[in-house]
Amino acid sequence: MKKFVKYLHRIHKYVGGFIAIFFLMWFVTGVILVYHPYPRISDKMVNDRMETICCSSLPDLPSISSRVDGEVESLSLRQFQGQTLFDVTTDGNKISLVADTLQEQQVKPITFATIEIEAAKWSDAPVLRVDTLHKREQWVLYSRYDRAMPLYKFYFDDEDKTELFVSGKNGMPQQITTRKERIWAWVSAIPHKLYFPFIRRDVGRWKTCIIVGASICLVAALSGFILGIYMLANRYRQKKRLEVPYKKGWKRWHYIMGLVFGVFLIWWAISGIFSMSRVPQWLVPTKAEHWFNPAQLWGKGLSPLDEYKLDYRNLQQIYPNLKRIDWVRFAEIPAYFVIEGENEFYIDASSSDIVPLNVPQEIIENGFKKIHGEDVPIKITTLEKYDNYYLNLRRTLELPVYKIELEDSDRSLYYVNPRNGYIRYLNKNKMVDKWLFSAIHYLNMGWLINRPALWTFCFWFLSLGCATVCLTGVVLGAKTLFCRRRQKK
Repeated sequence: MKKFVKYLHRIHKYVGGFIAIFFLMWFVTGVILVYHPYPRISDKMVNDRMETICCSSLPDLPSISSRVDGEVESLSLRQFQGQTLFDVTTDGNKISLVADTLQEQQVKPITFATIEIEAAKWSDAPVLRVDTLHKREQWVLYSRYDRAMPLYKFYFDDEDKTELFVSGKNGMPQQITTRKERIWAWVSAIPHKLYFPFIRRDVGRWKTCIIVGASICLVAALSGFILGIYMLANRYRQKKRLEVPYKKGWKRWHYIMGLVFGVFLIWWAISGIFSMSRVPQWLVPTKAEHWFNPAQLWGKGLSPLDEYKLDYRNLQQIYPNLKRIDWVRFAEIPAYFVIEGENEFYIDASSSDIVPLNVPQEIIENGFKKIHGEDVPIKITTLEKYDNYYLNLRRTLELPVYKIELEDSDRSLYYVNPRNGYIRYLNKNKMVDKWLFSAIHYLNMGWLINRPALWTFCFWFLSLGCATVCLTGVVLGAKTLFCRRRQKK
């Protein structure tokens, strides 16, 4: 036992001394990250700057169908470069047609002049310079940006030092940042999530770095907590009372805070590991796929065009700031996805009346029975406040929604928003993953999220406590290193 304790002490001393500064960085940047997330361009920002559909002679749907070969798989209407355009997909081929003539040849090409016009919508300030990007950089790190390359990066000479990224492929803005957002990102999201281009561009490398870093933190935290419990128990055996083995100094504070917050340090290290990895199937086996494709419930593509009883042209009369219409479906219900102003919503197109989409419970229930089988018991309730599996930190998920519980081998659980078709899917494997990651990492628990003041207190209390353990560990590690150097001299 003594040899084990001796080895454990060495592990904690050297591994902890090495990783403590990294662990401390994670807590400090994590606190900042909650209040200053990584910069992103929001849908509302993009929608607000989209052109309003202005064509007064829109064609009927049969006219559109007659202009394309094959069955229409997707259809949308938008305004771009002063033209009202239909984007049509048939047999996997996508074309654009000018609305008033239904001619593909008349669609204006996307040029650099187009890009400049789009960029001017985001700032009135002069443009200092424009860079052309052919690979991802600091503020456009995600793989989805590859499909938009090349990107044009505009530097505006405004007070906020705005930088805008516009796709040279489709002319759409992809990202926007200000100097203030970039500064906050450098002390929050970038170090916390290892959002450095040489790491983040390679997803495999990025995941490995986070898992290895979190695993080392776990070794340091777990070895320290075990040592702390052992030393406390040993003192009790010797003196028959609970006593801190260190009388003063940094070691005493490190020991006390480690005993109090050690469990939470271990939890956060584990959550860091599972932020990049799934719960293994050998531990919690499931039969279904990890991800649920909404098309399984709603169907693929759009409904036959003759089933859209609501004439899409009537939407232009009701919504004067109409910017986009997409033809979609929710099971047997044809619908329109509409962008009006900066807002997005769905309209039921199964009748001539303009009413918001609201998929009936019966259709949802029948859909899941087709997926899981008629014999699987199913329970549907209306969820009106966040629970442990339907929630997010910023409380942006819409309520109420349907909660669908199935008594199958996977304990399948769904949350369905009947107004926009959003689906959240969990099974017993993903439920365990939720508790190992977001429940610990973000304190995403229903009883806390529904009590914002309590969540804030717990978040700050635990973060500051764990950061103190790491800070005292950094000091002790530095002292050990300094003493060893002095001894060598």
